[in-house]
Amino acid sequence: MATYSKSTVASGSDSFIDFCCFPCLEHKIDQWADFYCENCQKCYCAKCINLHSQLFGTHVTYGRGDTSKWPVCKEVEDFLQKCDLHDDKHLEMFCEDHSQLCCTNCAFLNHRQCAKVTLISQSVKGSPPNLQQLSKKIQSILEEIKKLQNYWDTNMQSLQASYDKQLYVIHDTRQKINSILDNIEKNTMKELDDKLASLKASVKTDADNCSKLKNELKQLNDAIQDSVDKGKAELTFIASKKCMEKIEQSETYLKQNSFQVESSLTFQADRDFQQYLSKLSGLGKIVLSTKETLVLVDPDQALTVQGKSEYNVRLQSDSVKNCYIEAICVLSDDEILVADNDNKKVKLLNHQYQVVGHCDLNGDPWDMCKITPSEVAVTVDDYWTHKVQFVSVNGGQLVKGRMLQFQHECIGIAHIMQDLYLTSGTALYKYSMKGALLTKLYEDTSDEFTGNI
Repeated sequence: MATYSKSTVASGSDSFIDFCCFPCLEHKIDQWADFYCENCQKCYCAKCINLHSQLFGTHVTYGRGDTSKWPVCKEVEDFLQKCDLHDDKHLEMFCEDHSQLCCTNCAFLNHRQCAKVTLISQSVKGSPPNLQQLSKKIQSILEEIKKLQNYWDTNMQSLQASYDKQLYVIHDTRQKINSILDNIEKNTMKELDDKLASLKASVKTDADNCSKLKNELKQLNDAIQDSVDKGKAELTFIASKKCMEKIEQSETYLKQNSFQVESSLTFQADRDFQQYLSKLSGLGKIVLSTKETLVLVDPDQALTVQGKSEYNVRLQSDSVKNCYIEAICVLSDDEILVADNDNKKVKLLNHQYQVVGHCDLNGDPWDMCKITPSEVAVTVDDYWTHKVQFVSVNGGQLVKGRMLQFQHECIGIAHIMQDLYLTSGTALYKYSMKGALLTKLYEDTSDEFTGNI
């Protein structure tokens, strides 16, 4: 009987490991087989088949070129015969009413009322199905599934990028609120300082008046003491009158200031403001935005132009008056990148198509493609330069990242399945994301420019 190596069906792989050489396996050597003997029903490697041919010269053997005459791998057979609902059962019946394969359990539990449940051995008596056609259909579906998987991977990156962007917006909002609170605090402190200065000025005026009256009384009293018993009637008369006038003035002043208002400053917080802040659960709302994206596109579907508009994206720093836009790439509703060839710039536009940022390049940009939700790759090419420049959007600004140099011209670019596709004008190349050449897919040197992406 043919010997089989361990299959990868159980682990979910998309292929089966090949047959093992029977003699080698008996010696605990895992060697793939190159021949199958129909008489022995065993497989042999290239070394063991020589000895087998010497011993059994009349046996019929088939090499790799005749694998259609090899037996079906036992693990493939077990995989196909296993019931999807009952792992310990093999498929033995077929229900024509439901067009379903059944094990004995399935037939008993789900198809007892069905009129046409027959053994599989009886159902195969008709013409065999076209497995090659079914295989092609599976391959086509696998390609579609691969596109979906790539979309989910890209969607995951886009989701993370939107998170990072909104995280920046949240921090920026907090900084703006901090700035507003700082201004409110500054205004409140200024009001406190103004109140203090006004009260101090009033108290100082009262204190100065009191000190002035005190000095006048003291000076007058000293003058009286110096004039007593001097025998000068005129000075005595003048002193007495001034004393009486100043005493009357002082008594009036003391009477007016017998009750004083003691001033102090108190801050009363705006309770409504505090209560409003305390009721807030966050700085804003997290809104989930969704949009439908056609992932599986019909290649024969016709596209229709819905409208056309023109916008001026010229900057004052542009050396050329008219902008020559070679490429455009949309990262999000608010982030649109355009490649201005004549001015050697990549420009960032908002949803109103206004230039809000740019970065200068040291060559002419020819094409651009999306790498991640926040990064693009730009082909930059002139007489001296052949490269791909990566540019990312960070906080509303364009930042130049890594750069890949090439020996050929870099005109068109596309990013598919984590690989870069570049055109030189005459050839199409496939590169890894690190710039390693994987293959040259196409070349036509009949003219200077024979192809582009």
